[in-house]
Amino acid sequence: MSRLTGPNSGRSRRTDLNSATTSPFDRPVDPEPTAPDALDVAFAEIEAGALEVYARAGLPTAPGHYRKTPDTEAWSFIAATLSPEARFALTLEHPAEMGWRFARLQDLGARSDRSDLQAASRLLNDIAELRTAKRGLLTQDHLLVAMELGGAWRALRDSKAVKASRLTLTPPTPPKKPRAKRDKSPTPR
Repeated sequence: MSRLTGPNSGRSRRTDLNSATTSPFDRPVDPEPTAPDALDVAFAEIEAGALEVYARAGLPTAPGHYRKTPDTEAWSFIAATLSPEARFALTLEHPAEMGWRFARLQDLGARSDRSDLQAASRLLNDIAELRTAKRGLLTQDHLLVAMELGGAWRALRDSKAVKASRLTLTPPTPPKKPRAKRDKSPTPR
């Protein structure tokens, strides 16, 4: 508790935010990469599971932007990142009315008729949203998204465990009645 209210608390470190040298229009400096914390590890595990669902369905698994030409069913990689202007230019050059489709990795499964691909797409979108929010201000909505993400991940993981299992349930066979010792002949007396 003393760390929150003591001389080294967050209040004493905020002087540079209000100084005249900091412009509100400057982009904040990205923090130094550190070892992944528990949240990053959980995100990576959930993301790996969702990408495994994509891979089993034949969808790409590398992050980035994709397109599908009118004459194929396969998605092809365009770029890791595209600006909104570049995406808009692509949609103008290749209109949807002609059969062209563009999507980010996390959106590839969203329009599928398969529920596992839709769930994987939701997981990937939630992870992307929470990773972005983690760098900024987390709100109550982000907490709700995180809770829903955990529930959806458990449901997806449990459904994979059931599908992977080769066990089947069968009713037990009734035990055979032991024959009496004197009744050794197969014919009745």
